[in-house]
Amino acid sequence: MILTPTQSDLDQFAKLSGDANPIHVDPNFAANSGFGRTVAHGAMLTSWLVRAAGLSETPHSTAAMFPAPAFAGEALEVVREGDGWELARLEDGVVVCRLLINAAVPIEEALAASSAATVPLKVGMISASETVFEANAAQAMQDLQARAGGTTLAAEVAQTLASQAYMLGLISTLLGMDLPGQGTNYLKQETAWLGTLKPGQRVHTQVTITRLRPEKALVDLSTQVQNEHGEVLAKGRALVSARDVKGAF
Repeated sequence: MILTPTQSDLDQFAKLSGDANPIHVDPNFAANSGFGRTVAHGAMLTSWLVRAAGLSETPHSTAAMFPAPAFAGEALEVVREGDGWELARLEDGVVVCRLLINAAVPIEEALAASSAATVPLKVGMISASETVFEANAAQAMQDLQARAGGTTLAAEVAQTLASQAYMLGLISTLLGMDLPGQGTNYLKQETAWLGTLKPGQRVHTQVTITRLRPEKALVDLSTQVQNEHGEVLAKGRALVSARDVKGAF
């Protein structure tokens, strides 16, 4: 199966999730970053690969790694690799996303917050957001995810996968727009899925810095999403690069 993330796809994912990180949607910014041109959201690639896997049931966890960028307009091939799945560039075979489904996910406990999000970065910094999962956004995310093709899914499975994609997008938004900030590059996201976000529900998302490696411009964070009733729907950890985030260290 061949998938090609277009700039229109990236713009649509940014609109639905709020993740307008300029490495995805601003060609001028991206041209002056370490990438040289716009790259696909890791959260969108994850949701596409989950959809392409043709699951009959929704996953309990997802663990995605992004060893190389996926550029807008470049064709990607879906490959089954052992217990996991990969997206590789059709042109040169470079893997841009590796995904394990239903693997054990170590949960990184959030530290007590030391300050609100701002640069330079410090362990304990948090960023949080609240939004409502609108019904039209739920359908639009489902339609975007269906671009990955795969087998026809039961309606409930398709809806749950779309809600998971939306929650990944909310996490990606905090990372790419606030903490560490614009220019952030997703390297890894591990998530345990503990519940389903329903259209119309208010959702609270939070990321917390748990470790910094300034010599490599790497940032580890805990990630969590919960609904308006305080039920935790997603919990995990992220690893990002802040090399293109001005003033991060």
